[in-house]
Amino acid sequence: MDNGVGFGSEAHRRQARTLVWPVLPLAAAGWWVVGALPWIVDGLGARSPRTWPADVATGSVTDGYLTLLPFTTPRLGLLLSLTLVGGAVAASSTLWVRPREGRGLASVASAVVGALTAAAYTITQSAGATRQLGTDFDRDDRVLLGVLAVAVAGTILGLTLGVVVVKAGPVLRALAAAPLAVALSGWVGALLVALRGAERSRELLPWTPLVGAVVVGLTLAGLGLRSVGRAVAWSGALAVVAVCTAGQTAFGYLVSLLRPRSGLPHGLREHVEAGRDVFLLALRPEHQSWPLYAVAVLVGGFGTAVLWRAGR
Repeated sequence: MDNGVGFGSEAHRRQARTLVWPVLPLAAAGWWVVGALPWIVDGLGARSPRTWPADVATGSVTDGYLTLLPFTTPRLGLLLSLTLVGGAVAASSTLWVRPREGRGLASVASAVVGALTAAAYTITQSAGATRQLGTDFDRDDRVLLGVLAVAVAGTILGLTLGVVVVKAGPVLRALAAAPLAVALSGWVGALLVALRGAERSRELLPWTPLVGAVVVGLTLAGLGLRSVGRAVAWSGALAVVAVCTAGQTAFGYLVSLLRPRSGLPHGLREHVEAGRDVFLLALRPEHQSWPLYAVAVLVGGFGTAVLWRAGR
């Protein structure tokens, strides 16, 4: 009797995984619930300290207001991390459909529709709340358009990289996982701050890049070292990590300049050029996180050995 029930349950699960439609709600929930988890835990901005003064004339508010996404310029780095990770999680919902069913394109399309639906709703709500309750600077149309562009670009890029990780071969998977690993480190740091507070998290934050290093190492383990081309791909994945880390540093520097009374919009070109200089400086060998690369290589080498022995 028990065996019969167990067999039937397994059969129903297999049958359910032939359906494509569950991918859409899974992708929508994954994009926001998982992607924006640090912001959700933070109380959707209501508990975040506000730097602007309370001024009824300019539309500022004394208390924080609820936005489904961090939709202000000081939090552009967080917004980019959330949308990148959310896009990757949404793409992973395609794993619901069993690969032998031959419905890869339909599952990817469902994941894209689900993620974009969630993104459209949350971005609209966040932009509307900021336009109504934010400061003059935050609700300026040019500022809102820039923040919106970051949210859309992060979502599309995260989805694209996530689909490559899930559907492509080992080489492309390792290269696509590298920028997502960098974003994941920032995501973990934001979640840590939301859970413990900035002061209590200060000692732990320098260790969050280890999460990205381990993720890169796991993708390198899946890549293996069966040929010279695979070995070159290891170097390529680490190079992508270096470029994305430098880009993250430069983006953070640029975001720090996007504030009232900073010469905008006329000074935007000078700010971008300064961000470019920071990017090039961060690429120099003396500014690389060599211990993190070593961790990635060690994890990749250990995983490769384990998989090789299992294959034998």
